[in-house]
Amino acid sequence: MNNVHSDQARISEEVRAVSELSLEELRQDWAQRWGEPPKLRSRDLMARASAYKLQAEEWGDLSPSLRRRVMELAKQFSADRNYSPKPGHDLKPGTALIREWQGKRHEVAVTEKGFLYRGEEHRSLSKVAGLITGSKWNGRLFFGLTERSK
Repeated sequence: MNNVHSDQARISEEVRAVSELSLEELRQDWAQRWGEPPKLRSRDLMARASAYKLQAEEWGDLSPSLRRRVMELAKQFSADRNYSPKPGHDLKPGTALIREWQGKRHEVAVTEKGFLYRGEEHRSLSKVAGLITGSKWNGRLFFGLTERSK
C-alpha cells in the first residue's frame, strides 16, 4: 500500500513541476520523455497534455471505446458550440446531477438508495426537482436527462 502512495506522490510532484514550466521548457521536456511534442501554442494546453501523459503512463490511458466516444464528442462540439450531450439512461451511484435554478446551483448525488440532496436521501428525482422548484416536475426532465416530447 505504501508503494501506491509513493507513486501517487511522485506523479503529483511531476505534474506540479510540469505546470510551472514555460512553453519552450514544456516542449523540451516532452521531446526528452516522448519524442516529437504536439504543435500546441498554448502553454496551458501543453502543460495539461504533459500532465495527462504522465498520469496515463502511470495508471493507464483511455480504453479504445472511450477514446472513440471522446473523439465523437469533440467533432460534435467543433461543429456546434452549443451542443449539449445527454447522459445515458442509467444513473450510476456516484453520478452528480447539477442544475442551476433561479440563479442558484443545485447538486444531487446518485446513491445506491436514490438521490442525495442537501444531506437528505430521496427515493425520487422528481421529489428533488419539486423541492428545488416548489412545484411538480418530472425529475429526469428537470435535470436534462430526457427531452420534452413534442
